[in-house]
Order: sequence, then structure tokens, then C-alpha cells
Amino acid sequence: MADLTQRYFEDVAVGDEFEQNQQPHLDNVLAYIKTSGLNSTDGRFTDAEKARAIGLEKPIVPGPMSASMLTRHVTDWMGPLGRVISIDVSFRRPVQHDDLLRCVALVTDVNGEGDFEGTGTGAVHLDVTLENERGEKPVQGTAVVELPRRA
Repeated sequence: MADLTQRYFEDVAVGDEFEQNQQPHLDNVLAYIKTSGLNSTDGRFTDAEKARAIGLEKPIVPGPMSASMLTRHVTDWMGPLGRVISIDVSFRRPVQHDDLLRCVALVTDVNGEGDFEGTGTGAVHLDVTLENERGEKPVQGTAVVELPRRA
């Protein structure tokens, strides 16, 4: 469940880690495909038989949906007054339906040099990953967010 607590720049330190657990099911993938405009006839996302026919163990989660799960994790953590500056992900292997995913973000740097872009905020750099129950990290990346400073 989302934590809508506002994070402030002064409360964040290098090494802080936060995580959420997610488990994408067929109904989640179908809803994503319906709203995203992806090709709904692409069996690798929805049909076990078609997925196996192309060498997959089972249907996979679309890459943009995996990236969205990581982005949501970051935005839930930073709170409503935070802003995503950038997020960059690398797809290492497919995320499969029903994978038990641990979404992890690790603070790797904080920009304490005055105002970030003159906005009264501070920049926080994160490493982000999706890790499945097999210990694989199919999606990895980085994010930069800005957090408000306390008054």
C-alpha cells in the first residue's frame, strides 16, 4: 500500500533504503494493456501457450509496466510535493506474471549544495531495482528526484 507521507530533503541520507512488494497478475497486465495502447494480441503478455511457443516460461509483464512499477515506488516514497527529475531503467530479463517482486530504492547521493535549480528543493539520487523471489534483478536503474526542504 502506498505511503503518502511527505519526505523532506533534510531527512534523507545516503544509504537509506526503502522497499515495497508487488505481484503483477494477468488481470493487472490486461488492465495495463487496455489503458496503455499496447498491442493486445501479443500473446507473450497474456497467453501461456503463446509465451511458451516463443521460448518463455510463462507470460511476461510489458517492459513499460515494469518501469511504471518502479516509478510508482519512487513517487510513493517521495510524497506529493516531490518531483521526479529523471528515471532511467535497464531491462535485464523479463518480469513474469505472478513474480513476487521486491521493489527497492537506495539513496546513493544527496545534493546539499544550496537550492536545486532555484526551486527550494534538494536533489536525491537513487538506485532502483525490481528483484524477484529467485534473486534475479530483471529491472535495474537510477532515478533523481527533488524533495522540498523544511521551512
